[in-house]
Amino acid sequence: MPIQLIHVSDIHFGSGESHGRVNPLTGLNVRFEDFVKALAKTVDFAIEKNVDVFLFSGDAYRNASPEPVYQKMFASELKRLSNAGIQTILVVGNHDQILRSTSSHSMSVFQSLEVPGVITIDKPTNRVIDTANGAFQLIGLPHITRHQMMTLEKYANLPAATLDRLLVEKITDMLRGYYESLDPTLPTVVTAHMSLDRALAGIEQELLIGYTLTFPVEMFIDSRVDYVALGHIHRHQVIREQHPTITYAGSLERVDFGEEREDKGFIHVIMERKNVEFKFHSIDPRPFVTVEADLTNSEDPTSRLREKIEKAIKPGCVLRVRYKINQEQIELINEDVLQACSREALTCKIYPEIVSNHSRARLPQLTETSVSSPISALETYLDEVAPDRKDQLVERARAMMEEIDCDLHCGQS
Repeated sequence: MPIQLIHVSDIHFGSGESHGRVNPLTGLNVRFEDFVKALAKTVDFAIEKNVDVFLFSGDAYRNASPEPVYQKMFASELKRLSNAGIQTILVVGNHDQILRSTSSHSMSVFQSLEVPGVITIDKPTNRVIDTANGAFQLIGLPHITRHQMMTLEKYANLPAATLDRLLVEKITDMLRGYYESLDPTLPTVVTAHMSLDRALAGIEQELLIGYTLTFPVEMFIDSRVDYVALGHIHRHQVIREQHPTITYAGSLERVDFGEEREDKGFIHVIMERKNVEFKFHSIDPRPFVTVEADLTNSEDPTSRLREKIEKAIKPGCVLRVRYKINQEQIELINEDVLQACSREALTCKIYPEIVSNHSRARLPQLTETSVSSPISALETYLDEVAPDRKDQLVERARAMMEEIDCDLHCGQS
């Protein structure tokens, strides 16, 4: 009998909540509830199909210090899988790792509690896993960064580009070693949380912690490998159809408007040695809708914008309205009318761009006090120019500053 596997990735509990609102019945953000429902749908499918393995290829939470409610909901779904006798494989992704630490991560709790049927991959792994439909071989890689090498004295003072090249060479050599030890009669799954050079990136660029390293797809192409389950890139894509099949499951729900046009879901894999069938299943993610309009030549800008909103809006969507308007037309915009025609949306954020012939003045909010801290100055600036992306950009800036600090000081300790 073939082995059945569910491949899912990048759940990111806690992300995207700026696009939601609090559900008064539960006290939880509606967008967080969307993410929970998406995972529950995936687990429902796994239980209904009586699959052998549930493979999660990294990034359970927005960061490595998740709120208790995020951990509770994630653990609840893992318990359902465990109760159904489905083995779960958890790969530690970059958002699951505590920066500068190789010993702790957001999924350490499942190792400490020794949850039945749950395997956590926080270091390179090569093992055989038994299922009701036979055994398969698993090679697993957590998210790997140059920080691990920088802690070793012989690498501490090398340039970042040299470290990256050496790291790719080491991982490639390690995989070759794993391949040599495989039983050629058993199917083999390789899973990793990383960027490949042939992958099309998406909004995860706004969620990256520190930096990302790109690996060559050729490191996974081997006649002894059947399926490669990847995480980290949020856009679902098939890198290679067969021998081996290489796929990104993509993120499970839309994180931001960068994923507005991307479907979200998971992959159902039916696998035998040298024979892999797979199918992507949508979880029917909440729609994101953008309405854009240039109203600078309109005599009735409110009516024109209302028409565009009414034509584009979908019930329950996350709505973003962006429009250009002349400074002298501002008083012609009726915000109450725009909000009224947007009431079918879950949330609606409106971003006017005022066109002026005068040069932009220095932001008055950027006082000497606020700019004494770079992060405070950035937050003030983003409040003005990109409020819908503020959280993601500030988090990325913090991580970049830590990355620079580590580059400057790690080799001196």
